Amino acid sequence: MEMGKVLRYYRVKKGMSQEEVSESIVSPSYLSRIENNKTTVEKETLVLLLQRVGIDYEEIQSDEGKIEKLLHQWEEPLLDNRKDECERIYKELQPMIHPITNTQLQAEYHIKKVRAAIILNTYDDLDHSLRFMNDFYDTLSSRNRFFYYKHLGNYYWITNNAEKAKKYFEKGLAEYSSIHLSELEQADLYFLYALSLYVDRKETVSFSYAQSALTVFQNNYKPRQCLKIHIHIGICFSNIGDVHFALSNFEKAKTLAEEIDDTDHLGVIYHNMATMHLRKREISLSITYLMKAMKYKNQTSLSYFKSLVLLLFVYSQEKKTGECLKELNTHLYFAEKLPQDNNLTKEFWFFYYFLKADEKKWEEYVKKEFLPSLKKHRKIQEMERYSRFLGEYYEAKGGYKKAASYYKLALDCNQVVDY
Repeated sequence: MEMGKVLRYYRVKKGMSQEEVSESIVSPSYLSRIENNKTTVEKETLVLLLQRVGIDYEEIQSDEGKIEKLLHQWEEPLLDNRKDECERIYKELQPMIHPITNTQLQAEYHIKKVRAAIILNTYDDLDHSLRFMNDFYDTLSSRNRFFYYKHLGNYYWITNNAEKAKKYFEKGLAEYSSIHLSELEQADLYFLYALSLYVDRKETVSFSYAQSALTVFQNNYKPRQCLKIHIHIGICFSNIGDVHFALSNFEKAKTLAEEIDDTDHLGVIYHNMATMHLRKREISLSITYLMKAMKYKNQTSLSYFKSLVLLLFVYSQEKKTGECLKELNTHLYFAEKLPQDNNLTKEFWFFYYFLKADEKKWEEYVKKEFLPSLKKHRKIQEMERYSRFLGEYYEAKGGYKKAASYYKLALDCNQVVDY
């Protein structure tokens, strides 16, 4: 610990001068050098100086040891996303971290606090941690630089800055050393990096990193991490049109989720399974899985509405108007409470106006708000889906000119269909 900094902190806090503290122990000029960490000092002298400002040297040493131990204990629940344990250690550490705490320990605390904030969903007080990490980056050990890059990359990933996240993940990969870090930490970073590569449309490389992570997590029996990777790998296979291997991975994820009672992910898994059965034109099975997905999701969440609007789409395609109207009426109240600028909400209103408003109002909504919003947010798959829907609608009505324009728009999207 930088004892000079501690000594100065408590001297100033007590309103004592350097002359008062140093009297009969050392000269004021030598005390100044101690406080600025410009010289070494004998333990006996330091103990006397600290006593003069009311501080027990042994107690400070004990606090540092406790902080080090807790920071090390924190790593496993942070890695495994164990919310309760993560919060317990965080609350124990929080009052122990002061401006006088060893700078490296403070830096390590703030680095790991970033991951804790992601798990606990407490981003409001991260500004100080981010500034501290930046200011004291040069003091970090190689081990803490790895955590710095991984956790900061994770933060940018969660806050929807995929490109910045990817750059930090790459720096973390370069910093990894098996001497100082477990293979589980590397696997965790592999998976995070795989997610960022997928967003960058590098599915093949993403699959490779995800598969490497999966092997490590399987060998260490980490079912929660394995099920998330199976979902990701399933999505990768889905995007290249391999329905068989996509479904195989979603089934594996479902088995693991049921085994550990992870109901949060079951909703995601059932939704993805539904999309695969749609690809196979197994409509009844797809509807069953979408309804299961909605059962496991929070009814007020956008994730829930993602499954709902797909169900509405399937009902519309299959001319199940009664079922579609029932879902629209049931969810109208919740739709009004959701962010209206979100594309999922707009998809709900697309079907609502289609079935419950006059055609002129619906067409105006489609042209002026719905399709422009999909285009603005680069929702290519949705553009393809709804352009094809509109083409089929106008073709059935004999509006061949409008149908042709929407079919052309669907073709221009040039994307593998992902219901």
